[in-house]
Amino acid sequence: MGKIKGIETRKLNIGYSFDLVGDISLEAKPGKILTIIGPNGCGKSTLLKTIMGELKERSGVIYLNGQDKRELKPALVAKSLAMVMTYKVKPELMTCREVVEVGRYPYTGRLGILSDTDKELVKEAMESTDVADIADAYFTNISDGQRQRVLLARAICQEPEVLILDEPTSFLDIKHKLDILNQIKRIVKEKNIAVVMSLHELEIARRISDTVAAMGEGKILRVGTPSEVFEEAFIRKLYGIEGMDIDILGAKVWDAKDEGLSGAVTSSFRPSVIMVQGTMSNAGKSVIAAGLCRIFANDGYKVAPFKSQNMALNSFVTEEGLEMGRAQVMQAECARIKPLACMNPILLKPTSDMGSQVIVNGKVVGNMRAMEYFRNKKKFVPDIMKAFDELSKKADIIVIEGAGSPVELNLKSDDIVNMGLAEMLNAPVLLVGDIDRGGIFPQLLGTLDLLEPEERSRVKGLVVNKFRGDSRLFEDGVKILEKKGNTKVVGVVPYMQVKLDDEDSLSERFYVNQAANFDIAVIKLRHISNFTDFDTFEQLKGVSVRYVESPKELGDPDLIILPGTKNTISDLRAIKESGLGEEIVKRAGAGLTVMGICGGYQMLGRRVDDPYGVEEGGSEEGLNLLPVDTVLGGEKIRSDFTGKIKAATGVLCGLSGLSVEGYEIHMGSTEAFEEITEFTSGKTGFCKGNVYGTYLHGFFDKKEIMTGVTEAVSKERNKSLYTAEAMDYAEFKETQYELLDRSLRAALDMDYIYEIMGIKR
Repeated sequence: MGKIKGIETRKLNIGYSFDLVGDISLEAKPGKILTIIGPNGCGKSTLLKTIMGELKERSGVIYLNGQDKRELKPALVAKSLAMVMTYKVKPELMTCREVVEVGRYPYTGRLGILSDTDKELVKEAMESTDVADIADAYFTNISDGQRQRVLLARAICQEPEVLILDEPTSFLDIKHKLDILNQIKRIVKEKNIAVVMSLHELEIARRISDTVAAMGEGKILRVGTPSEVFEEAFIRKLYGIEGMDIDILGAKVWDAKDEGLSGAVTSSFRPSVIMVQGTMSNAGKSVIAAGLCRIFANDGYKVAPFKSQNMALNSFVTEEGLEMGRAQVMQAECARIKPLACMNPILLKPTSDMGSQVIVNGKVVGNMRAMEYFRNKKKFVPDIMKAFDELSKKADIIVIEGAGSPVELNLKSDDIVNMGLAEMLNAPVLLVGDIDRGGIFPQLLGTLDLLEPEERSRVKGLVVNKFRGDSRLFEDGVKILEKKGNTKVVGVVPYMQVKLDDEDSLSERFYVNQAANFDIAVIKLRHISNFTDFDTFEQLKGVSVRYVESPKELGDPDLIILPGTKNTISDLRAIKESGLGEEIVKRAGAGLTVMGICGGYQMLGRRVDDPYGVEEGGSEEGLNLLPVDTVLGGEKIRSDFTGKIKAATGVLCGLSGLSVEGYEIHMGSTEAFEEITEFTSGKTGFCKGNVYGTYLHGFFDKKEIMTGVTEAVSKERNKSLYTAEAMDYAEFKETQYELLDRSLRAALDMDYIYEIMGIKR
């Protein structure tokens, strides 16, 4: 190699336990700015970390001033190379001046004693980045935007030959973005520094850069001057927005005329983000995220929820006919936005103890065993990032939900839903613990302790959830958590009596065992799905909804419902083996009303055949309460439904002609083999006597249907039922969302939450 100044990479391959980007050959010369652009998750930050030495290159060479960086002494590298990595550092018990002084340590020797020259350089750096007035403030007590400027000052006073900047304008308002960018341009020219930086704000990149490298598809796709790289068709393809009516670079962006940085800053936009993670499953992440969505929406922001990967059996069909998790639907309703599949790009629906159906951006890609999915899930990162980018165009704020715990140590290396996602999206994190289940201190402090330092620095607040009683009794607990965790407790949230759609089968609803005046028994299938179909009954006084899994638990219900399932044959076999199937047949024979929804409807028929191995192959004899047969297979049906109850027999005959709305999600078809009454229109369901089956999820959501069923059955059972205050389920949910807003707003420090999101109000 010749003696080339600056930084250079040759055939560099980067990644973690796998190659993320390969064959990177780039060069940043003194006095020039090289900017890396590309969609989220493409590897920009990974490249910068590799150049800095935080990550080891998988192959290839990095040259610093013409020499193989691996052969240089660490002290020389420390003097020559400086960095500002987004959310990288959170020094404890250090003032801002002391943080900046660290930039002089490569020159001070082991004792770290600063000379007068060192101190003057520190002062100049802080003045140049407009942080001199907070020199004596503790670094942990300033805003994220101020931290970014302090870290830039530290890098400047290091007097490096190469400066690495990861999203240097993150968390800054327009004024400080302009200040920082103009300072970078000035420093580059005055001190002849080579700069390598990543940027999401494309118009800024176009105006400030000497060279631009576009990264995507696991490689460098294009390198050149801004005018060479920022070609409209290429940029649209790079970010996956071909054909969309959107000017991604802002007004007049395709005009070659340079209008300065001011226009670039004001035309660029990224939504603010906040991520809610939990210490365990069912800590309350979904509800806290939903509440934040409603609070932000009520405060006048355009809000959207996001969860990269969701494992649940409750799903929903969007207007586009795409499938997504119910939790994000509930959060979208809180945000007052239509549910979109991009809010939940990866949905896993367990079909057995060992495997799941994998749904990517609303469409089924197949079934995978757990080990197969874990080996391949990193391949879905581009799908996740594309979904997030699509959602970013629709919102001012995105509320991100994690999954399970962020410290499942055996799963962390390939994490795409907790801290791995937080890093990709540069998201501040709220960590939620469940005090109702006990052990709130080991939950929160143990989780913090198991996080890596960089991960821990992302946790900006702790939430103590499900507190029973007077929260003032936990004031000492708050102090302990803040002292030992060195993290602010954002709120102590009460145990809320709010009725919301649950995310998965760990629902507390499953443990209701006291029958009320009017008792509904829902069969608790092992692979139960979409059990939110029955939540609407909870608004009725004197009505219980119990989930039962044995003949003994069945008791003496007024109505039996077989719900949806992700494995009809397996669950049908299980209820017959437990004796519950026989008991259901016996009750139906005695005239009790029995209803089946989707998979439960299939079970009511004569048989279920699986010739194509959609579930586990083979066939199973049904409960034979309806003269229908089901064959699993073919294209998965995902569609909204608007129709009516075409005709109803038996106790529900008075419902004939009522309008019905809902949605279908199922594999296969069900056909009658003898004359039978069509229950829901479009042959989506049949009925005979007091046995009713339909494929429609959401069947009970309309007030007229829900009250019509309960009133008719209660009359048949000689019981009185008060339904005058009942409402459509959508209307009922709105009352609960507003209650959630009031409860959370009273418990959480919303001013602080807005601050860590970089929003000034």
